[in-house]
Amino acid sequence: MPPIQYLNIYSFLIVIIIALTVPFIFRHNSHADYQDAGDPLDKMDGGDHLATPETPAQEGGTLDYVTCAALHNQLVEHAWVAEGRSLDELERRSFFQHYGEDVNEIIDRLDRQLVSFLESIIVSDKLPPFFFWVECITPPADMFPFHDMFRECEEEPDRFLTLYTTNTGLGEHPLGLIYDQKLHRATMALGIEDVDFSKPLEQHGDLWHPLETVLSNWIHMVQIKKITASQDEAPNEKFGPWTWHPYSEAQVDSTVVAFERLTVAIEERMVPAHYLPLHEGPLLSDEQLDAASVPRDCFIRSFLTRARKPRFKMIAPGLEVPHDPAAFIDNQKFTVMNADSEYGIIIPPVLIFASADRAVVNLDSPNRYTSFNPFGKPFQDGVPPGDHSTLAGLYSESVERFSIDNAEEGFRLLLPFRFHGFGEGLGARKSDGGPLADGSVAELFQHGFKPFGGEWWRAQRLEALFDHWRELVETGVWTVGNDGVQGGIELFMDAGTHRSESYYIKPSW
Repeated sequence: MPPIQYLNIYSFLIVIIIALTVPFIFRHNSHADYQDAGDPLDKMDGGDHLATPETPAQEGGTLDYVTCAALHNQLVEHAWVAEGRSLDELERRSFFQHYGEDVNEIIDRLDRQLVSFLESIIVSDKLPPFFFWVECITPPADMFPFHDMFRECEEEPDRFLTLYTTNTGLGEHPLGLIYDQKLHRATMALGIEDVDFSKPLEQHGDLWHPLETVLSNWIHMVQIKKITASQDEAPNEKFGPWTWHPYSEAQVDSTVVAFERLTVAIEERMVPAHYLPLHEGPLLSDEQLDAASVPRDCFIRSFLTRARKPRFKMIAPGLEVPHDPAAFIDNQKFTVMNADSEYGIIIPPVLIFASADRAVVNLDSPNRYTSFNPFGKPFQDGVPPGDHSTLAGLYSESVERFSIDNAEEGFRLLLPFRFHGFGEGLGARKSDGGPLADGSVAELFQHGFKPFGGEWWRAQRLEALFDHWRELVETGVWTVGNDGVQGGIELFMDAGTHRSESYYIKPSW
């Protein structure tokens, strides 16, 4: 067998080993702090209740109240234990037992399956906040939202209700998890102003999910330690025991897996004779990242020093793999800017995959109230109007670690052209189905409204982008040639045409 074929087998084995190892890492590490206390989320490791991409929630137009109640109660117990209390001290009263006669005012307005769910969940005034985004199950008097929120459902006035209430510290007009009693689906609206993003439901079906899926996503975020529950202090806002983290080690691992799968998909479609010479080691070393002024102990450094170097040049249309460390170092514009803050650490954006033809981005805005620069204020101030020297390419996200709802595992794709208005059925769109801002240069592949919770500014995850790019390669939307993915960076303009569906990442957390 020629040596080059051994490489394909080696790459395949690497993917299999990492894919088998990462779930073990998630299970082993995500509960280490609570095992002695009998953490209830340990019960989740068998996957008996969690809805996952491999085992999604059943789509039967009903509420699986048994599963949903189990998920709810395990989150309640997890937060309880995280505050240092014994499960023996937890008062286990149902929604109806807790609220008593107050429930009589709404009982006739509730679907029978939802009633069964409320009869099976733990409710108490002594509980910590239910989750990072929501305080508690909504009290009966506040369960049905303002009538004018869903004017299109005047013939079904009891169709929508607020099942969980937003933590009051997250906005001036908090709302919560909206539940549709007709289709048995839910979406998270942190504030009243968020409701319009997801209605009418029939036109925004991707933003509404079975309650089982919502709760499973929240538990998954705890399992990978993006959100944790503990008595520890936090550098940013904390709600009860719940803390939001810039990233977790499990996310580094899963992003490395996603990148390896993308790399293998490209390599498998190349003629082996065109592979670049094999160089052992990661994309970049710590010494090279030091020279590029990339901070220590951050997500992007962890990723770049763990992912292997591909045997091709082009990772996406017009974007090249950093095979030349000197060029990578010279390309960094933001890492050398002064971003000191009295409030805490700021992580700068890092240019991961630069434009192969060194195309630049025009970040100028038509007015002072908007900015096309997607990064934090220090990095916006560092690019004055008229400075068009910022290289196009894929950047890691800039993060103020002292702020909430940030995503150090995120990305921003800066393009050398702008997206503008679109006609019916055309135009680049975010995950929520909404259009990119007129004149946008950095919104492609981003979230928009988040149906599982979170603010509009949080960046999409790099892992999700690599998974999506792999799909574009595997389905033939992107072709592979001698240097890797073919085509120039202008190919991303297809997002504004009839091919826009290929440049859309499905809604997630």
